[in-house]
Amino acid sequence: MRTEDATSALPDADLDLTAIRRTLESQLAEREEKIRELAPHAAPHIDPAAWASLAGARRAVEQITGALERLAAGTYGRCIRCDGAILPARLEVLPSAATCIDCQNRAENA
Repeated sequence: MRTEDATSALPDADLDLTAIRRTLESQLAEREEKIRELAPHAAPHIDPAAWASLAGARRAVEQITGALERLAAGTYGRCIRCDGAILPARLEVLPSAATCIDCQNRAENA
């Protein structure tokens, strides 16, 4: 069953895009600081936990940056795979979400 309709309008009427931008910018600053702290000490053979944390922080930066770019382009809230609307509840929980629930589930189960 499809949970999000690709023909539905963008959810921006239901979202405070200014607040979302601030949240994303704050998350970006936090992750960039974490990268600065971890980078000098993270090596897979010396500190695997720091290495994994560094990799996770870098992935998060990519996702957050992508969300900020979608905000600037006016495509925030649209799935990058199917172009369907991403539910506002999903974006509230995960502001950097790039895909709708259906596409995310398909990607995880592929």
